[in-house]
Order: sequence, then C-alpha cells, then structure tokens
Amino acid sequence: MGAMFDRVTEVLEKRLAAEAEADLARGMHYPVRWDPFFKDFMTLADIYRYPTQHFDFHSRQLTLDEPG
Repeated sequence: MGAMFDRVTEVLEKRLAAEAEADLARGMHYPVRWDPFFKDFMTLADIYRYPTQHFDFHSRQLTLDEPG
C-alpha cells in the first residue's frame, strides 16, 4: 500500500504543479452519496485532496491496534 500511495502521489504532485490557479478554483456539483468525503460542490483543488483523504481513511481502518 505504501509504494502504491507513493506512486499515485508522485503523479498527482506533477499534475498539480502544472495546474493554473484559476483551474484549481473551478468546480462542479457531486453526488454526496458517492463517498463520505464528497461535498455538494467541489473544486479541482478538492479533487486533488481526495486521494490522500481516501487513503488515510482506509489506512486507519486497516491498522491493527498495538497491544498494551
């Protein structure tokens, strides 16, 4: 999971660096029932944040508690 996360974030970082500020502010409506992190209106910047939020959420689900 960690290596996959690193590959995905590397690609996203490169694409994010190439985005114009005006494009990051553009957005559209999304069905909130699709995912707990979706909002009714999301900007492109929100969409770039989504993979990290999604990964962190599932990473916490899969982490076993340390005994004691």
